[in-house]
Amino acid sequence: MSLARLDIAGVRNIRQATLELSAKTNLIYGGNGSGKTSLLESVYILGAARSYRNHIFDPLISRGQEECLVRGLVDSHPSRHTIGVQRKRGGEREIRVDGNDVKRATELASLLPTLVIGPDTVNLLLGPPGVRRRFLNWGLFHVEPSFTEIWENANRCLRQRNELLRQQAPGNELNLWTRELVRYSELLDKMRAGYSREYQEVFLTNCAQMTELSDISCKYYRGWNHDQQLLELYAKEEESDRKRGFTQRGFQRADVRIEVVGEDAIGSCSRGELKVISWTMVISQGAMLSDTQAGNLIYLIDDLGSELDLQHQTAICNYLRSTGKQILATGIERDRLIESWGGESNKLFHVEQGSVEQRGESE
Repeated sequence: MSLARLDIAGVRNIRQATLELSAKTNLIYGGNGSGKTSLLESVYILGAARSYRNHIFDPLISRGQEECLVRGLVDSHPSRHTIGVQRKRGGEREIRVDGNDVKRATELASLLPTLVIGPDTVNLLLGPPGVRRRFLNWGLFHVEPSFTEIWENANRCLRQRNELLRQQAPGNELNLWTRELVRYSELLDKMRAGYSREYQEVFLTNCAQMTELSDISCKYYRGWNHDQQLLELYAKEEESDRKRGFTQRGFQRADVRIEVVGEDAIGSCSRGELKVISWTMVISQGAMLSDTQAGNLIYLIDDLGSELDLQHQTAICNYLRSTGKQILATGIERDRLIESWGGESNKLFHVEQGSVEQRGESE
């Protein structure tokens, strides 16, 4: 799978652009503020119907415009799919796949999985647990067919239980939803734990190639103690939950933590080391996609040259090229970008003040 064609209208400073993309590596260069990152953002919108930079959509729409539109042609060999996402000021959206209206953004995610690596990737470590839960959920969505149903049911039960807690509902009604919440929470925990075990193996292998850190580990915390039964815990904490009006522990408190020599990486590693670890985390998640989905992934790499030193930059570029997956990578300096992603021919694009022009291929 690859994105063969990209049409952009009204995304930040890109008023209008059309790109015919390579199924392998696409290099995008230009000065600061030229629109390089907005181009990557447009690809992400096609796969998620939202931006990875900001949850508020209005700033994404070009000044003076009331809407933005991104369309793409996805080549899935032998079939092809057209997808489009339109967003209007105020939040209204329209998603179309092969000419048909689509209500759920998950259909886009299945067609066009994208992983972003850039200046904000380090927040995977520095950010709150919710960032890492979303990271974990993304992986499960793409490798576990039953994940979405279990995830939605668990959240539905959690919302219902929290509402009953706020209403001070009778114990029998609360217990009914508590048992359902426990059932789906345990299914979700089993799924997350299994994925995390497999992920750690891939992550540690990649860390050995891309970092100089030793004794590194990736640990999954399920949101309640491993020696506790969740149903018993909820019974014990019911009074406390009622006072607070919400469920204090459970799948919604899960986390993933990186440790180096038994200590939290945030406190024991430099910012440069944290950047390399966080990039390796994302790359490892890409490697976790199942064999049947091995080609179904696009890496969006934002300004690698300004984030990492040459040694780590080379290791990551070489690894990503070896995967055979489609890559869109940005940089300020044309020659340095070409040197970093050397090898087989790359398609080259120049961006200036929101205008995108193909500059042929680089060898």
